Amino acid sequence: MALGGDGGDENFAGYRRYVFDRMENRMRSVVPASVRSTVFGQLGRWYPGLAWAPRPLRAKATLQSLSRSPLEGYFNSISVFRPDEKALLFTRDFQQHLADYDSLDVLKKYYDEADTMDPLSRIQYVDIKTYLPDDILTKVDRASMAVSLEVRAPILDHKFMELAASIPSDLKLRGKTGKYIFKKAMEPLLPQDILYRPKQGFAIPLDRWFRRELKDLAYDLVIASNKDGILDRNYLSKIWKQHQSGRFDRSAYLWTVLMFRKWQQVFQA
Repeated sequence: MALGGDGGDENFAGYRRYVFDRMENRMRSVVPASVRSTVFGQLGRWYPGLAWAPRPLRAKATLQSLSRSPLEGYFNSISVFRPDEKALLFTRDFQQHLADYDSLDVLKKYYDEADTMDPLSRIQYVDIKTYLPDDILTKVDRASMAVSLEVRAPILDHKFMELAASIPSDLKLRGKTGKYIFKKAMEPLLPQDILYRPKQGFAIPLDRWFRRELKDLAYDLVIASNKDGILDRNYLSKIWKQHQSGRFDRSAYLWTVLMFRKWQQVFQA
């Protein structure tokens, strides 16, 4: 058996996206919605993607998010295919089949249920109800069970989570420091260089894989076998060529589509 730290980021605002979301909400609080929708919306529509540029110049997603409501902005920032890109990704026939379905509604359900008006606390609640069980815990459970390892997450104890939920968000996110109060509580027990080291994810070299190791497999499933009328082949081909050029990193897009196709192979065979 092993102990895991899952739940720390969701309960104590440890993700970097929470920092950006708070900054955007402060902007929303001082700029009227009509101005944001008109000015930022137009800028976000026409501003180039610049995926190859330094981060400060990649403002397209931020401008798009600022033109929307807090929840819509957060949804835009965490989506692989953003709402305007989905209109290009799905074929017209499939979009008609979807009718008025909107994946934003999955998040909106929990955003509206959150017993608070604090924007940060509300998106934390959304992540606890969606991202945590459907992504993070699923990943850990499958990986651990594959090697017969039991993983327990003490931070997800329901009484501890109830206590964490009662703590004001400014004690969780202080400036750019997430998990602030949690780290302060651990200072007597852990060295500073462990508590305050830069956050590290579990990245894999997808950008390289799609140009080398996974290139043939991915091309067959993402492009060549794309004949079911759900995803637009021309749009996917454009993304594929952009990635293969080396000037753009479209690996997240390609990985998402590849996983969808692999899911189809298993469950729609």
